[in-house]
Formats: sequence, structure tokens, C-alpha cells
Amino acid sequence: MILRIFMIMVCVLSAAGWAVAQTHPSQQPELTLDTVFPRCSAKQLASGGFPDHLHSYWWSGWETKIGPDGQPYGPGAFCNRKTPIPQQGLVIGEAEKCFGNFVVRHNPGYAPCDMLPLLELLTWAGRMGEDLLGLTTTDTLVVTSPDNIPDYREQTGQDVWRLYALEGDYCIIEPYGTLQARTLDGHAGFLLVTDWLLQENFGKTLPPWLHRGLAEYIADDGVHLVNYMVQFRYEGDVLLSPPMINVLLSRGVDPDPGRDREMYRRACYGAFLMVWRLVEEEGGLQAMRRFLELAKDGTNLDDAASEVYGSSLNDLALRLDPVKLGEPIGDATQSRQPHKQP
Repeated sequence: MILRIFMIMVCVLSAAGWAVAQTHPSQQPELTLDTVFPRCSAKQLASGGFPDHLHSYWWSGWETKIGPDGQPYGPGAFCNRKTPIPQQGLVIGEAEKCFGNFVVRHNPGYAPCDMLPLLELLTWAGRMGEDLLGLTTTDTLVVTSPDNIPDYREQTGQDVWRLYALEGDYCIIEPYGTLQARTLDGHAGFLLVTDWLLQENFGKTLPPWLHRGLAEYIADDGVHLVNYMVQFRYEGDVLLSPPMINVLLSRGVDPDPGRDREMYRRACYGAFLMVWRLVEEEGGLQAMRRFLELAKDGTNLDDAASEVYGSSLNDLALRLDPVKLGEPIGDATQSRQPHKQP
């Protein structure tokens, strides 16, 4: 009888655990305009980590996305089993691939479908930037993928923890093959395009925490940022205040590589946390789009923030201070493997 009661209790507790468990970042709700915010409860974040949906196009079952115009976009739109798919507007040159607002340049020794997937990611990210944030541009972003990491370091003056160097409408991205090997290709593409679209629409007027935080948020980069923090936690608190985040994201590359890697990643994590709370807890994407629309229409940023969020940008930053609020995932800071299919 005692054994039977024990087994019943185990089953009940197990069922309760499974009822709330989210065991993988890709099982968290996706980011859409129709998403109910906040997307994740504290228990879901502790169990599954921050949402991450930028690996699933490598997994079985992926289906290429189809836009309202009936045109395919994203992974699988330009290539199928290493064979290019003709599409109106797609230009496949020996050392240059073009579509819409994006150009990818590379060594001519690559086969077409070695580099077309990067163009697929950029065009996907461009659609998401418009759909989620209302950001558009008529300019063209030219992205160059060097042959190797030494070339990337020489051409950019930075190392691999900074995934690209963007200057106006030109970018040098970490070698695409390396990004694939690091399972960061999707995140890098979305980070870059969101960063570029924000720059196209607002220049440098947005505070660094908001500009970078939005790029990290749209790029589903939270789980990776948490992973990066693991080694730094042994040295103390990894969270930074908004003024420090702004300083670190505004300055150039630190000549000390170890310090540059740590402080850049901590600043990116802090910016992500601020925007995570702002979107998830204070009005969702609709509120963010309204703020951005007001800013694009010429409204003073503080006035726009006051209308949408009830305070100036500076007061809003203080309200979102990671040092005061802590991490939404609580103590669930263990390293996760979002690239592995659940």
C-alpha cells in the first residue's frame, strides 16, 4: 500500500511538472504582432530559457515561409538540395548574390548555394524588421563575407565575439561558414539587419541600450547571451547599469581582447534584458511600434517615450535597470544547447 501511494505521488508530481515544463528554447512562443505578452511565465523561462527560433531551419520538418504575396522567403527560398531556385529579382553572380535590399559578396570560388543561404537569412530578417517593428528602407545593404577569421580580424580590427562590422550601408560579416559552424548564422543575420534598419531609420539618435537591445531581442539572442555569461559569473555579478551599458556600446573595440569580449557581451546582455522587459512587460510589440512610429515622424524621443511608456527615455532606462530588476530567468543560468533539435 505504501509503495502504491508513493508511485501515485510520483506520477502526479511528474504530470504537474510536465504540464508547466518547456524543455527547449525553440518551444517557447514565437515573436509575432499577435503574440500575447508576456510570452513566458517565470517557470517557463526557468525551464526552457529565453525563446530561440533561429536554428529550426536546419532541422527536419522545416518548411520555407510564404509571404502574403505568395513568394517564398527565408531558408529554402533560393536553394534546394544545393540547387539554386530561380526567382524574380534574384541575381546570382560569380562573386555576388543580390535580392531586394541585400547584396552578398564573397570569394568566387564558392558554389552558388554555399552563399545563397546567407542572402536568404538577410531577406528573412528584412521582412521581420518590417513586420515586427515597421522598419523599412529603400537603400541597399552590401555584406561581405571574408575567406577566414584572420582576414575578418584584419579587415575589421575586431574579433569573433563581434559578429560583424557595420559602416553605413556596408558590412563585413564573420565568415559565413564559421557562423554556420558556431550555429550563430541566423542570429548574426537578424542582428545585422535589425541594427542596419534601426540605423537607416534613426541614425544614432536612439540610446545605445535601446538600439542594441532591440537588435538582440528581434534576433532571439537571449539564450546565447546567457550562455556567454556562464564564465563571467565566477568573477561576480554580470549585470550592468544603463549608463555603463551605453558607454560600452558607444565606444570602439577595447585593445585588451579579454576585456573587450567580456564587457561587450555583458553590455549586449544588459541591453537585451532592458528591451526584453520593455516589450514583454510594458505593452508588447504594439507599444514599441507606436514609439518607433512617433520617433520616425519627428516626435522628440522623450515625448514619444512619455506618450507610450509614461516617462522620459532616461527615466524609462532607470525603470528597466538590470542591476535593480535582476534576470527574468532567475537562477536558471545554466548553459543550454538551443541548436540541438528537441
